[in-house]
Amino acid sequence: MAPKRAREGATAATKPAKSAKAAKAEQAALPDIEDFSPTDLQQVRASLLDWYDANHRILPWRRNPNSKLSAATVEAAAAQGHAPAPAELPQNEFIYYVWVCEIMSQQTQVSRAAEYFRRWVARWPTVQALAGASQEEVNELWAGLGYYRRARYLLDGAKYIVGECGGRFPTTAKELQAIPGVGAYTSAAIASIACGEQAAVVDGNVIRVLARLRRVGGDPRSAAATKLWAELAEQLLDPDRPGCFNQAMMELGATVCVPNAEPRCGDCPISAACLARKAVLQYEQEGGDPGAAGAPRVTDYPTKVEKAEKREETVAVAVVQLVPPGTSASGAAGLAASRFLLVQRPPSGLLAGLWQFPLLQLPEGAEEEPARQQQMMSEYLEAQLGLRLVQQQGGSSSGSGGSSSGSAVAVLERRPLGSLVHVFSHIRMTMKVERILLQGDISTADRAADDASGLAALQWVPGSEMQGKGLSSGVKKIYKLFMDDRSKAGSKQSITAFFKPAATK
Repeated sequence: MAPKRAREGATAATKPAKSAKAAKAEQAALPDIEDFSPTDLQQVRASLLDWYDANHRILPWRRNPNSKLSAATVEAAAAQGHAPAPAELPQNEFIYYVWVCEIMSQQTQVSRAAEYFRRWVARWPTVQALAGASQEEVNELWAGLGYYRRARYLLDGAKYIVGECGGRFPTTAKELQAIPGVGAYTSAAIASIACGEQAAVVDGNVIRVLARLRRVGGDPRSAAATKLWAELAEQLLDPDRPGCFNQAMMELGATVCVPNAEPRCGDCPISAACLARKAVLQYEQEGGDPGAAGAPRVTDYPTKVEKAEKREETVAVAVVQLVPPGTSASGAAGLAASRFLLVQRPPSGLLAGLWQFPLLQLPEGAEEEPARQQQMMSEYLEAQLGLRLVQQQGGSSSGSGGSSSGSAVAVLERRPLGSLVHVFSHIRMTMKVERILLQGDISTADRAADDASGLAALQWVPGSEMQGKGLSSGVKKIYKLFMDDRSKAGSKQSITAFFKPAATK
């Protein structure tokens, strides 16, 4: 039998120091864990790699010289646009591929990441090409993928590689961690997959597989558990094919040893070594009812930890549409002639540097007062954007706008469009959206932020470009709400015109 791992062996100093009481509680929550025996190691490595070679997904950043996929499978994947990384790709370019995919795949389904990856390398095939891009260009291609900080990491990382490393990626996990945004997981993935280093990868999929293999309970995110996962993964890692083995562990967790649905234990190549599965089988062999409360289940591992509730926020959003004097906002021509006001978010924090419709957070109570929301938005537009709204009176404006040209900007229409909910990783945001239709001859030139005056960066985007502009999914939701409302209004006008009595001569 393999030696047992004492609880004290699972302590860690990789996180901020905790109280002795908290550390002891973490250690006590973990059971005594058996190390993998030499027989276990041999069987698990061989079985998992055989399974991976015969079943791995074809992905544009992946190549497997030991692949046993049939020619028909490869041809079918190619017909759908799925092809592996070229075998002749130089190592530096292959590292670039793996780096981009690993950053993209964080918090994102692999199939969705693959779609964006293909567009990414078509636009920036090398790290040198990426380093010459602007943050605006990177954000536009990334739009809709979420977690935009990852896009900033890729651009910052590319500039670091070109500026500090002469365009050559480091080839060890330790050196790779000097790249902005690259931590222990990403560096191990790149070093093992692209450089053949014996560096074990630990992500959510790997933790789930390890927890079930060794039947590990307790908080899987604790410092003690974090060190345990790293130690078990290092034990299990195949020394001859570390990159493929790491990918096999992640693939198994993503496709077979799944988190929320019932795992496909019958298809698992290493189920014979799984202690969680053995506990279930033993219970059933002894006559236990698998449906009874408290019956052992593979999905008991890793222990589910309740997530913190998302913070609730309510914001006011204005879709500000500007049409030139004498121009109607209706119809396709009106939309094409219009310009929409977008504001750039601050360079740090949530959605850093992205463009959005004018938005401000509402204090508690204001979300139920439309008039107060409008007043707050008007004040924001004037103070932060230099845009003073002027109510139209008798076909002319009653004052002047706050734009750089000093021209009047009249409010032709202002009304609520409705509410939308957008969920971030830690925030549930309710957006109270209104439409503000303006008419005036004002400057629509892009404007950079002015720290001295406190004015934010803004741009007036032509209506003909809004659909193709790279916007975050939240901003796209708002624009769709606007367009849907516009379509409804157009339909009502058509119906009214149809039933209107014809003029008599």
